[in-house]
Amino acid sequence: MILIYWTQLIPNYKLFIPYLLNYKDNMKDIIIKNKQQIENIRKSGVYLTELLNILYTKAKAGISLIELEFVAEHYIKTNDLKWAFKGYQWFPANLCLSVNDCVVHGIPDAYVLKNGDVLKIDCWINYKWGITDSAITVVIWGEAANPLGYELVKTTKKSLDEAIQHIWPGKALYEYSHRVYQTITTAGFSVLWKLTGHGVGNKVHEWPHIYNTPNSEMKKIFFQPGMVLAFEPITAVSSTDFVSRPGNDWNLYCKGKDLWAQREYTILITKDGYEILSWITDDII
Repeated sequence: MILIYWTQLIPNYKLFIPYLLNYKDNMKDIIIKNKQQIENIRKSGVYLTELLNILYTKAKAGISLIELEFVAEHYIKTNDLKWAFKGYQWFPANLCLSVNDCVVHGIPDAYVLKNGDVLKIDCWINYKWGITDSAITVVIWGEAANPLGYELVKTTKKSLDEAIQHIWPGKALYEYSHRVYQTITTAGFSVLWKLTGHGVGNKVHEWPHIYNTPNSEMKKIFFQPGMVLAFEPITAVSSTDFVSRPGNDWNLYCKGKDLWAQREYTILITKDGYEILSWITDDII
C-alpha cells in the first residue's frame, strides 16, 4: 500500500523504491523496546552509572585490575543484580579492564596500576533483563602523569558529547558517525575502524553496528523512538587497527603499540530526541 501511496503523490516514484527497500532491509533487525523493557533498562543504567563512579574512585596507583573486578562482583551481588558480560561467549569477568595499548576486552589480572597508565573500564549491568553498557577511560594521576593520554581521553569524550547532539528520530546514524570521526581526526588522533558501538537493552550486543567512521551503511539506518543504543568512540594516538597476542584471544592491542581510549553511553531514542541511561558526564581524567 505504501508504494501505491507514493505512486499517487510522486510522479517519479520509481526513484524512491530503492530507498524504501533499503530502509526495510536495514531496520528489520532493530529491537524497539516496549515500556516495561525501557523501565528495566533505565533502572539498569542507574546501577551502572553508580558502579562506574565507584570504580573511578578506586582506580588509583597501587590497585590491581583483579581488585577492581572484585569491587564490581561485590556490587552486583550486594544489589541482587545479574552480570551481563561474565560468561558471554565464555568471557571470565564482569569488567573489561584494558591498560595503555590494550584496546578492548582486557581480562582483569594481577597487573598493578601505576601513575601515567591509561585505564579503560567497560562494564555491563543486567537488571531484570534490562542491559546497559558504558565505559570510561581514566588517566592514573591525571594530565601531569601522561599529557598525551590525557589529551586523547579528553578528545574522545568530546567527540561523543558533540556527536550525540545529532541524534533525532528519523535522522540517519551517518551524521553521528561522521561527527565522531571528524572530531577525532581533526585533533590529530585516529579511530579504530573495525570496532563499533551497537544496539543493546535486551541482549549484550544487538543490531545495528554503530561505526565511528563515515561508513555508508550508516546512511541506511535511521533513529527511531524505542531504540536503545550503545555509542562508543574507540580511538588511538595513531593506530587504526588492532592485533591479538598469543595466549589470550580476548585482549586486543593497538597495532602500533600506541595508547588508545574509549567512552561509552547507553542511550534511549525518544520522540523528542534522546535520553542518556548510563554515563559519567564529568571529565574524569
